[in-house]
Amino acid sequence: MKLRSAIAVALLGTFGANAMAYDLLNDWPTKYKTEGGYEYGFKGLYQYQFEDISGDNTNPTNGKDLLSDMTAWRRKEFNFYGKTPWGLDFNVGYDFTVRDGVHTTGWIDNFVRYSNKEYGEFRLGQFKTPVGWEETISSSATTFLERAMPVQATNMGRRIGFDWTYTGIPNWLLYAAYFKGGDLNGDNDGHGPAARVVWNPFNRQPGAGSREESNVLHLGLAVSRESREATTDGRGIVSNPAARFRAKPETGMNGTRLIDSGNLSFPGDIDRLGLEAAWIHGPLLVQGEYLRFSASPAGKPDYTGDGYYVQGSWVLTGESRPYKNGTIGNIRPMNDFGAFEVALRYSSLDLNDGPVLGGKEDNWTLGANWYLGQHLKFQANYIWASSTKYYGGTVKKNVDIDPRVLEARVQIYF
Repeated sequence: MKLRSAIAVALLGTFGANAMAYDLLNDWPTKYKTEGGYEYGFKGLYQYQFEDISGDNTNPTNGKDLLSDMTAWRRKEFNFYGKTPWGLDFNVGYDFTVRDGVHTTGWIDNFVRYSNKEYGEFRLGQFKTPVGWEETISSSATTFLERAMPVQATNMGRRIGFDWTYTGIPNWLLYAAYFKGGDLNGDNDGHGPAARVVWNPFNRQPGAGSREESNVLHLGLAVSRESREATTDGRGIVSNPAARFRAKPETGMNGTRLIDSGNLSFPGDIDRLGLEAAWIHGPLLVQGEYLRFSASPAGKPDYTGDGYYVQGSWVLTGESRPYKNGTIGNIRPMNDFGAFEVALRYSSLDLNDGPVLGGKEDNWTLGANWYLGQHLKFQANYIWASSTKYYGGTVKKNVDIDPRVLEARVQIYF
């Protein structure tokens, strides 16, 4: 208990009111439920992050660093939600993070939903799109600080739309959606359908106190088709429809991408495909995805890019990752000193296809996580990034850029 008290006092002094530190290691009074079954409350995610860049990090066109050391807020997400006893719920969410004078995200999950055991869940509003499974897992629960490169390049982010989720067939999850009108932040104008199916051949998750190990297999397929639309900014300037596929070297606050397809004007239909797999067996988690995307730029050859990642983690203190409705959650520590997890990931992304020389990158990431109570998480990653991309201008050749990245994060979530 002395360890808990010392850490709680230190974090309260560091984060102040942002931590909402009623009790950093136990349940917080952030929700209220009436006698009639109505519930409302607040959810939050605060992440403070450090990034140190070393190794090969030079821009071949001007000799300057491509990536820079940073220490700043990664996320300041705040949500207000409500639930009724007859199946209706809502969420209003906003990310208040400002970095270099710019709001980095803005509106996040904002929706109303109706749930019915017989017919499934129906949702209207802004929420995450399904292709790129790791992106749909909560930012508070990811094994590594940042999503793998192929997920970054493929996932469409949050869009305005309508979706349906059905779990009434044992061991199956069915999902269908239609997105229209971009997002609430005024970006990503476009429309199109999406679908996902998940099969759990086995899903054994013993209750608390059981000596039996969990054993879960997740197999999923997700697809989408998007038609991009022209956009008009506040000055009345129109930008033609375009597709762009790129990824950061699994850093969160540096905006530079080492590989980038560039804008593909008038891309036609953009098709995305994701294959998902994960196995949870006691303290072991093995997870991976293969992702593929394509476009048909006007007057140019069709373009296709793809990538994959494979990752594994082991909880040294014996806990198991929770799994529900196709989503992996955060570890809930069994011990006063928390839970410790080690992890390794390999990811690869290829953006070269025909005349598009977007580049290729392969990364190794070593990670360690410490879960202290139900609301506090410390993470550290070390990334070996290896990229090759063609540079034009005065360079006119393929250039290898291989930075090393040390990242660390403290996270408070409720």
